[in-house]
Amino acid sequence: MMSKKNLLYEAAMTIMIREGVNGLTISKVANEANIGKSTVYEYFKSKDELIYKTINYMGEKYVEEIQQRLFTDNKGFEMTIKGLIKIIIATIRQGNTNFIFMISECDKTFKSKVDTHEQIKNIMLGIRMKLYNLLEEIIELGVKEGIIDKPKDKMTFVIWQNLLVILSYEFSGEDVFLEQNDITIGDDEENINTIYDLLLKVLKS
Repeated sequence: MMSKKNLLYEAAMTIMIREGVNGLTISKVANEANIGKSTVYEYFKSKDELIYKTINYMGEKYVEEIQQRLFTDNKGFEMTIKGLIKIIIATIRQGNTNFIFMISECDKTFKSKVDTHEQIKNIMLGIRMKLYNLLEEIIELGVKEGIIDKPKDKMTFVIWQNLLVILSYEFSGEDVFLEQNDITIGDDEENINTIYDLLLKVLKS
């Protein structure tokens, strides 16, 4: 059974996805979770605290789901990285239903509130570091299997990480530029294989 705190996180997440960050109120969260308004204040001192802690909850949940989907079975490097590409493409297609969008929205909304803005920046950095560590595990798997070379330095790894996201975006079908210029892309399986091959070239001498 889900704890009351997690029920409140899920309720806040639902409202932010449906109405945006500015649409969230303590009353709405209480109604969505079917919990008394006073109970919300037992867990959160303010609406701002509820928002940035919900963002953290969303991010942790996102990383946990990726870990479960990629590392529950003993898959090799190729299957694992292709699985990750598939997840990233799906996340991009979900648009404003993912936590990355919510962080961006909060970043704009709370720029004038220094404390809250700093909290969100720290959450963003924390989630990015967890994703970075997850990617390091995948890279180590590829090195161990002799498929790729170990990145020369951290900057090479960061470039590879960014390239992974950029390529996934371009092949997700969400880039309007491609559509406007009649640039066609293949089906998902073909696209994932293309992205995988391009990423391999970066980490192969």
